[in-house]
Amino acid sequence: MHGFLLLDKPEGVSSANCVYKLRSKLSTKRIGHCGTLDPLATGLLPICIGEATKFSNYATNLDKVYEVGLEFGTETDTGDITGKIVSKSKFIPSDQGIKQAIDNLKGPQNQIPPMYSAIKINGNPLYYWARKGVYLHREPRSILIKNIELIKVSGNIVTMKVSCTKGTYIRTLVETLGRNLGSLATMISLRRLEVGDMQLNQESVTIDDALESLVKKILPCDVMCQEMDRIELNSEDAKKIRNGLAIDYNAPLKNNRLVRIYTESKIFIGIGEVSEKYKLLPKRLLSTN
Repeated sequence: MHGFLLLDKPEGVSSANCVYKLRSKLSTKRIGHCGTLDPLATGLLPICIGEATKFSNYATNLDKVYEVGLEFGTETDTGDITGKIVSKSKFIPSDQGIKQAIDNLKGPQNQIPPMYSAIKINGNPLYYWARKGVYLHREPRSILIKNIELIKVSGNIVTMKVSCTKGTYIRTLVETLGRNLGSLATMISLRRLEVGDMQLNQESVTIDDALESLVKKILPCDVMCQEMDRIELNSEDAKKIRNGLAIDYNAPLKNNRLVRIYTESKIFIGIGEVSEKYKLLPKRLLSTN
């Protein structure tokens, strides 16, 4: 059993608990998730099974699209409604002001990760230190907000759609929006709609689906690597790659140097990297056993 499931994660369940439940239902130990969603969040959580676990990092690195709900007037210690209110503001921005401020958030920016996050410092995740009342220095990270679309404004409640690169903290983005408007804001809902080319659709599953339904919807191991160039190798070169050897390769590539490798009979072998010296080297390969 190898491949990916497009799990529609429910609210109130951690990403890790989703994996535990699916591990038991599918009776497999080799299973994990690609890109953590907080318990509050719902939506697309790619699950990797068997040999697909070799490609989980590539799925994590893909761009994401979210639908975000926020409330003006408060900030919490966690950045969302699960935390304690630490600040309040009576000022509620106008619809036009909100729209303009959202437009201004588009583009590259540096973002300081929130204390309530899973980034590890001194051997423990930041939320471990935050719960002890210890607030540590965090280095800013470069992110890109590709697009933000204002969906709805209802009083002090706003819904928007955000397209962003990996590592973007939506809670922090919401707080930044509130402060830029001379107010305060906290995230009240988050739903992930897309990861790379993958979307919530008829192929999505839930943790309550029957085993037969889950198995039918397992997608191939290469489904999360579609942004990479695709190359096909003859049987001799494919054998060399599988044996860990480099081969000559000088065809032009559209994206970066990572490529999806297939045999002449369209069988996915794994991921390779083309060096500056026009050599194709194996990077992450499927087991042939």
